Formats: sequence, C-alpha cells, structure tokens
Amino acid sequence: MASSRTSPPAHLGRRAVVIAMGLALAPGLAKAACPPVRVLFVCPAGSVKSAIARETLKRRAADGGVSLSVSSRGVRPEDHVSLGLAAKLKADGLNPTSEPLRALAETDIGQADIVIAFDEASDEPMLRSARAWKTPSWNGDYAAAKADLDGRLALLLVELTARVARPCGAP
Repeated sequence: MASSRTSPPAHLGRRAVVIAMGLALAPGLAKAACPPVRVLFVCPAGSVKSAIARETLKRRAADGGVSLSVSSRGVRPEDHVSLGLAAKLKADGLNPTSEPLRALAETDIGQADIVIAFDEASDEPMLRSARAWKTPSWNGDYAAAKADLDGRLALLLVELTARVARPCGAP
C-alpha cells in the first residue's frame, strides 16, 4: 500500500522545509512584518495643536490606506481647548480628547520615528532634534490654523507614503 505522504529531499532538513512552506503560504509576509511608522506630535500643553494633529493625521492616513502609529504629548499637560474651539472641532468631526492627555517622556521620543514639536515646545532640550512647526493658534484663528495644518500634513503624508512603500530596513 503506497503512502500519499512525501518526504522532504534528503539534503533539506525538516526545519528548512517548514520555513519554505511558511513563506510559500504567506506571500508578502516580509512586508506585513514591517512595523508602522511612528509619529509623535508634541505641543506645550498637549491638548490642542498636538492632539488635533494626531487626530487629523490618523484620519487622513486611514483614508489613504497608510499604516501609521500616531501619538501626542504635552510638555506640561493642561487643557487649553476653549468651548468655541471644541464646537468647531466637533463640527469638523475631530475629537482631540479621544485619547488621554499625557506628559512627554524621554522614552516617547526614543520610540518615535518622526517627532514634530509645535511652537515653543521645540525649545525644550529633549526636543532639539524634533521638526519644529510654528503654527497659528487654534483658539485664536481656527481657519488659519486649519489651513496651516492641512498643508503640513499633506506634505508629511507624501513623505510617509513613500517611506511605507519601501521594503523594511531600506533607507
């Protein structure tokens, strides 16, 4: 009685066969194993500019099919969202309070691939290597702040899309 099972060729070990079968059964596995790009936004209080940028980038990345990890922090966390700003953000479908307000820690910076510091937060010693974005006040001039962030995030998304398209470990 003949068996329907086949043995691996003698020159291949069982482990090599299992690895080869795994790779054959999971095309694109190497690409899927790449971690998402990690973006960290930091502003002085952590409740307005960085939180709005976080929520806006998350939405745009999802709409564009770009896998990212986006977080925000405050140098000295404090709620600076006025009632008027909260109403405008709600009308635009943004909720900067969807994640808890968090203080910036040195480990946050080390875990991020891209760190963006708003306004005077970029003067903090631990944020000297961050990208500095000087932007209008959301509480003072919503339209200007929104237009400024839209332009900056559009450019950032172009960069991130190109970065995500490269194989893991490629510069």
